[in-house]
Amino acid sequence: MIIREIAQSDRAEYLEMSADFYSSPAVLSDIPAAYRERAFEEYLRGTHAKCFIFEEGGKVAGYGIICFIYSQEAGGMSILFDELYVRKDFRSHGFGRQFFEYVFKNFPAARYMLEVEPENVRAISLYKRLGFDTLGYNKMIKSGV
Repeated sequence: MIIREIAQSDRAEYLEMSADFYSSPAVLSDIPAAYRERAFEEYLRGTHAKCFIFEEGGKVAGYGIICFIYSQEAGGMSILFDELYVRKDFRSHGFGRQFFEYVFKNFPAARYMLEVEPENVRAISLYKRLGFDTLGYNKMIKSGV
């Protein structure tokens, strides 16, 4: 598998994959297409978040997104694994594990975080094998602008 940062030429495929991700059981609900388009532009800048494209055999197999957060509680920079999407034809081939290992190696951080739906037992199993534990906080949100 090749892991590379997203490029302008990936726009159509990213938007297609992202739409599929947000219509899946991996998330609570869909989001407006405009959110995905704004996110794509942010990923090209790469300041606060990065998106990586996975390729296998010359085909785009999926993507992964990380966000950078400074956490005093963690003692430094933390990385949030925000999204991980692998197209159906490429699932169960180790792409998720390879992406996590790539980030651990290339983006050292004081803490790595992620969110997962409780029903997603396969993902939870992978995350536990990679060393993730439940933090114990309830996540709360307030929508802004």
